[in-house]
Amino acid sequence: MLIVALGDSVTQGFMEERRFDFEAVYHHRLKQLLEARYPQTTFSVVNAGCGGESLPGGARRLDRDVIRHQPDLVLVAYGLNDACGGGRAGVAAFQDGLADLVRRIRGATEAAVVLLTPNRMMTHDNDRVAPRWKTKVEPFIQTQREGVLDAYAQAVRRVAADQRVALADVYDAWCRLEAGGVDTTLCLSNGINHPTADMHAQTARLIMQTIESPG
Repeated sequence: MLIVALGDSVTQGFMEERRFDFEAVYHHRLKQLLEARYPQTTFSVVNAGCGGESLPGGARRLDRDVIRHQPDLVLVAYGLNDACGGGRAGVAAFQDGLADLVRRIRGATEAAVVLLTPNRMMTHDNDRVAPRWKTKVEPFIQTQREGVLDAYAQAVRRVAADQRVALADVYDAWCRLEAGGVDTTLCLSNGINHPTADMHAQTARLIMQTIESPG
């Protein structure tokens, strides 16, 4: 079974500043879960994550990095950079673009599609933020606190419902943690928007639950 994971730096495996962890990234953890559950099946994953990318970049790469592989499962994870770059004004275009991406995948492959909502971003400054990002801390915080990222997560949910594809609601899982008293900024390896290894593992479990859910 071939899985392609399409997304930004989170999908690529970017952790804290200038460090990747391809063993900890969510789709590798998912592969391990699948191998344990279905030992007679061979699973392979193509990491099609690209740091700093938003949805239009993924759309441009779709033929080369996804469709040509003819995968069995495609994981699509965008919204973080889209929210930071597009703000509230960009939500409609993001939603339309994501729906078009799903249609293109379905039209050119037999793959099942799982859409992922983004994880939460920072809500306060912290010592994990690298010096070169310190001047951008306030805009990042505002994107989270003012509900901009919420709007992008909701757009992903709408596309999943409209296109009738599976949804792994990562954002909801993080919001539940926050509501339960967890400071989710501490769940970010770079202090801004990259989940820790433990949170990647949580995402893998959530995807596993999603693909094993009936219907």
